[in-house]
This record gives sequence, structure tokens and C-alpha cells, in this order.
Amino acid sequence: MPIAPSGALAGAAVSAGALAQIVLDLAAGLTVAPAIAVDVTRACRRVLKVDAPRVTSRADVAAIAAALVEAVQALARAAAPSDASAGLYAAAARARVAVPVSASPVLTRAYRYAGALSLSVAVACLGEAFLAECRSDFADRRAATAARTRITTACDGIFDPVADLLGQEVAEILGAAARQASAHLVTQAVSLAPVVRVATGRSFPSTALAWSLYGDPSRADELVSRNRIGTPLFCPATIEAVSPGGAA
Repeated sequence: MPIAPSGALAGAAVSAGALAQIVLDLAAGLTVAPAIAVDVTRACRRVLKVDAPRVTSRADVAAIAAALVEAVQALARAAAPSDASAGLYAAAARARVAVPVSASPVLTRAYRYAGALSLSVAVACLGEAFLAECRSDFADRRAATAARTRITTACDGIFDPVADLLGQEVAEILGAAARQASAHLVTQAVSLAPVVRVATGRSFPSTALAWSLYGDPSRADELVSRNRIGTPLFCPATIEAVSPGGAA
């Protein structure tokens, strides 16, 4: 952020505007019911145009945080889980740094309100992302394992700032959500089939491969999508596929 506001409330106002735009961008990237999209857009634009420019107290900052967190939750729970998680992780990363920057140590300390506001939105995004991962239907073990890795990566370095600015209780709740989501994904991964490499020695049509692997030619599209095959009539001699034998 190039702007260096002159005090705590001014800094929070700048962050509020940036965060409202982040939530608007999240809304633009998700498919949700029109009524929800309208409500979220209205709330974010109110923060941008009305609430942020009129911040005069800590209560105003808290009210903005509540409005933006509610908007994130509404979007996340209305969108398809597999679509929501990616957008939520991206929004959380942006929210974590939506704080004014200054070379002045005095101003940097004054921006704690802005930091707390930014982390509130980031934590909301992460919590909803973890829930979305748990609600997703994964096609194979590797996909579930990748979701667990995303949770671990998203939590990197966030717990200390959250404890500092939002309180130890909030950090513990976020940590518990991450652990429980990861544990759920571990359990889910065990029940899913692994991904294997299939070497045929020559090119075959995707329907023939699907029949050979699964006894079901309708799964040809799955093979084409998984391997990004542009010519389904001439598949590569080596492809990846969900193990025909199921969970190992």
C-alpha cells in the first residue's frame, strides 16, 4: 500500500477499503445465488463508500470487521466447496497484507487497528476455506492429501500475529479448525483410491483406455481431464489414472 495514513483510525480506514475490495473480488470469482451476491456487494460497497471514510472510533472498526466477516461467510457457504476454497485462500493471503506501510515506527505501531481488521478478514477466509476443503468431494487420495497440504501452507506464520492482534483464543480456535480439518482429510484420504501411472506402450483412444481400466467407457472424460489430453483419440502411451482397484 503506497498510502501512509496519519494515525490509527486513518490507517484502519485505508485497510477497510482495501479489504472491502478483496471481498468484492472474491464475490466476482464465485458462483452464488444472485440474492447473496447482491447482499455481499451492497455490504462491501457500503464499507468502501460510507463506513471506511467515516471511521471515528474502535467501535466503527469492529463494525466493519463484522460486516466483512459476515460477507465472507455468506459467499463461502453459498458457493461450491471446491470453487470456494481456492478463492478463499487467495483472499486470505491478500487480506493479511492489507495494512498501510510506513517507515515511521510510531505510525507502524499506530496501524495495529488496521492489522487487527486485516487479520479478522484473513482468519474468516481461512476458517471458511478449511470447511470448504472438508465439504469437497475428492476423486482420489492425492487430491485429499493436497487439500491437507494447502491447509498447512495457509497457516504458515499466521498464529503469532493473530494471537498478538486478535487474542490467544482466536489463534487457538483457528489452530483447532486447521487440525480438525486436516484430521478429517487424513481419514478421507485412506478411503480414496490412489493415483497410478498407466503405461500402455502405444496410443489408444480414451474410451478404450477407460474400458480397459474400469469397464466403463463413460469415464474417458475423466482420463482426458486428469491428463490434459488434447486429442482423446490418440492418448499418450503413459497416463495417470485413479487406481481401478480402489483404496489400497
